[in-house]
Amino acid sequence: MEPIDEPENNPAGDEGLVTEGENERAGGEPLPQQAEGGSGDLVGSGDLGEMVQSPGSTRLRQVRVITWLLLGVLALAAILGNQLRPEPKLVHVTGLPPVIEAPTGSLLNAFERARDATVRLEARCRNVVMGVGTGFFVSEDGLLLTAYHVVTAEETSLCRAHLVAITTDHLEYSVELVGFDAYMDLAALKANVTTLVPYIPLASRLPTPGTGVVAIGNSRDDFMGARAGRVTRLGVHAGRADFADDTIELTNSLAPGDSGGPVVNGRGEAVGVVSYISFNPAAMSAQSYVPPFLQGLSLTRDFAGYAVPVTQRSDLVTAVMAGHRRDVPVVGFRWQEGMDYDPTASPHYLGARPGPIVDTVEAGGPADLAGLQGLRQTTISNPDGTVSLELVGDVIVAVDGTPTPTFYDLLAVIRGKSIGDVVTLTVQRGNATFRVELELLPRSSVFAGG
Repeated sequence: MEPIDEPENNPAGDEGLVTEGENERAGGEPLPQQAEGGSGDLVGSGDLGEMVQSPGSTRLRQVRVITWLLLGVLALAAILGNQLRPEPKLVHVTGLPPVIEAPTGSLLNAFERARDATVRLEARCRNVVMGVGTGFFVSEDGLLLTAYHVVTAEETSLCRAHLVAITTDHLEYSVELVGFDAYMDLAALKANVTTLVPYIPLASRLPTPGTGVVAIGNSRDDFMGARAGRVTRLGVHAGRADFADDTIELTNSLAPGDSGGPVVNGRGEAVGVVSYISFNPAAMSAQSYVPPFLQGLSLTRDFAGYAVPVTQRSDLVTAVMAGHRRDVPVVGFRWQEGMDYDPTASPHYLGARPGPIVDTVEAGGPADLAGLQGLRQTTISNPDGTVSLELVGDVIVAVDGTPTPTFYDLLAVIRGKSIGDVVTLTVQRGNATFRVELELLPRSSVFAGG
């Protein structure tokens, strides 16, 4: 997981992160309609609705048979598609994206109107930039929307970082957190503006698949640059607890620095906030599955971007802008990518069962109070008189009896709980296994800057 956008390396994580025409088919063929007044292919006769066959009824039955066969094939494709999809590889906008597509026509006009309402967000620590993201004004008095993981960038800093918003005319404003939804990766900020600012209006409805959109961001040394693309799917399910669900899938080329930026339609309205990308979009499920070729679309096999949907009637947007703070429960330890212990493959023995290794424990958090210990080296005296160093660390192998062989398995269980719940962790420390109870606390109260 990457709570900040700019560094190419993976910083330490934590378990808090870290249709139109109702009477048309997909192909545009009109649906058969029952005629009125005794005309047409089907004519009603008798109290029991006895049907008299006309010359065209045989053709109609053939069409119906073909229709049902097609629907059966689509259903089978959906089932097999869900069963055969491999696990998605998700990251908070990092990695190697495709070449940027420049906007044209109405999208270019929309970009030019929206650019001045977009800001570069920097997490600074002692005047050093620790992370870069994007945000955009949604009101003339300085209210901003961005991705929540951009706001929490300072969690990985050695000092308490602060966010600064930089406009296209290079004015800088300090910002304060208004509200957020950690599950949906959306946050509202208030910039300390002294004059009225340009803003991007929210769309009244979401775009349909195939609609052209332009994202604005600060990746690849751009300063509020354009990334054109189109919508491929709506209501996408990430399949992992630390990424937002019900998102908009995009072909736009997104990269570090674009998180939190606006996704704008051809009318210059915001329809989404950039959240994450996938290098295996075929593994992502959506609310409804219709093969893309029937929609006239083609899905890339190795890259897609995802945005949190924002509209005028969105309860999510209304809540965060009103100051609601929906946090996630955490245990209170940090974990790094690659630190899932597998006893069959690890060169170090940390016990018989697999699970995430506790890298460090957050002081004063639930894990700390329960006595969990982070990964460390200890000196071992060998029988021959020599001394060697050995890795020792706690491995969380289960939560409330549910095995957690990987960090993301653990995260899924914890995110299914509520703040204030008491859970039982099964912890492995070498050959010893013990259980500890702890109370899950809000991420923002446990991790600095959260």
